[in-house]
Amino acid sequence: MNTRRLVVAGVLALFVSGCSVELHHGLTEEDANDIYVLLQENGINATKILDNSGNEPTFTITVSKQDASAAARLLKEYSLPRPKIVGLESFRMNAGMIPTETEERAKFLEAMQGEVTKALNKIDGVLEAKAIVMIPEQNDLTQPEAKPVNTASVLVKYRPIGERPPLTEKEIKAFVAKSLPDMKEENVAVILSQALPPQAVASPESQLKDVLGFRMTAASANTFRIVVVVAVLLFLTVSAFAVMQTLRSGSPQATSSRPRRRTAADS
Repeated sequence: MNTRRLVVAGVLALFVSGCSVELHHGLTEEDANDIYVLLQENGINATKILDNSGNEPTFTITVSKQDASAAARLLKEYSLPRPKIVGLESFRMNAGMIPTETEERAKFLEAMQGEVTKALNKIDGVLEAKAIVMIPEQNDLTQPEAKPVNTASVLVKYRPIGERPPLTEKEIKAFVAKSLPDMKEENVAVILSQALPPQAVASPESQLKDVLGFRMTAASANTFRIVVVVAVLLFLTVSAFAVMQTLRSGSPQATSSRPRRRTAADS
């Protein structure tokens, strides 16, 4: 019984691996979990695979061939996986190098933008956020009335929670102003973009079914049933042939046809 179940499991594993395609690889665990949950909630069966071959563990998401197009469209609508944003950690990444003043300033602005962007992307309902920060150079000779003004622009793509966005324009301005040095709310420009409703729907062939204790898509189930039926017929054929051979070898006719050994009395 155990051997039979192992054979069935092996056939299933080979079959399923041939029917799935890679949707995304090199994912962080957070992105992989978000993608996996999103696909499952929309009726698309997905598999999350751990990869430890690199310096840090990453994940790969696979789906059935029938759902690859719908899954890719769904991820695009939800802006997944999220782009990799570098914040203050950029200073630690190049700690051994001595940058020029211009490079140091550019890195500082990039880090400020990254921190604001990452914080906004953490909010439920925000699909994608991007912050652009402008902090002009200043010196001691600059007159107070001619002092350059720090500005920021923020773009937030979102899905509404109920009937309202996850953040209002006023809330975003207040957050950005408090996150950046010498920034005033009136100098923060905000664009809120509502995403269209998702259109991806899993194909009927991808709906999950239970077959012989294994869970698989409907398309896989049909082919798997054929494989199992063929395997059973082959097993019955081989078994019947073995029984016939056994019966033939033990029949009286087969016994009488064998040459009788000569004994001393025959001599």
